[in-house]
Amino acid sequence: MPRWAGTGTAVLLAAVGCSGEPDHSAPPGVTAERVCDSALDTAGAEALKRLGGTDRFTELTGTTEAGQPNAFSVARAAKHLHDDTALRSRCTVYQAGDTSGRPLVELDFKAASRFPGRGDVESGARDLTYYPMGVLAYTKQENSTSLYFRCTTTGKGNAAAATPYVNAGLFSTPAQIEGDSTGKDRMTVLNSVSRRLADVLACGGEAGLPERIPVPEEPGA
Repeated sequence: MPRWAGTGTAVLLAAVGCSGEPDHSAPPGVTAERVCDSALDTAGAEALKRLGGTDRFTELTGTTEAGQPNAFSVARAAKHLHDDTALRSRCTVYQAGDTSGRPLVELDFKAASRFPGRGDVESGARDLTYYPMGVLAYTKQENSTSLYFRCTTTGKGNAAAATPYVNAGLFSTPAQIEGDSTGKDRMTVLNSVSRRLADVLACGGEAGLPERIPVPEEPGA
């Protein structure tokens, strides 16, 4: 899974008034609908609120070591699927007011030439749940959420080969998760942003990403 955003200049979004000065009358952070380049649909936004136990969030800004903005962009994520981590666009979200430096969730998207078999996924896994969507979707333990979907893309330069899949991943910090939020909430957030990315990449029809998360598979199915 992606590294936590610890590269380059790392600052958090703050509520700022028209004058450029902080607006102390405004609540800190932004709504769930505003994070991740406003890519969350209603279900995704509600799931993020349950995960964080709040309706206000901040997102990493500044730049990476490669000079790329830390703030997430769907268009930039689509452009850099074949690139290294420092160039890819990741969405790193914190609960508003959190000072731990640990993100609530971090989403990363990269091109993939294949997806793992279930035997590989299940090796040493705990609390594993599969969802019948994309070509492979599962949550593992309290922090790992993975979704592979069909979407042929082509890189540039040394990464020019076409690949048939996108690997979407969501890493969460268990200590930051609130209440009784479930793996389904994590998958809902990841699916929501993945659907937007698939639309930008013009592969929404083949991706197999539903509007709503289906009932997970029974253990051993």
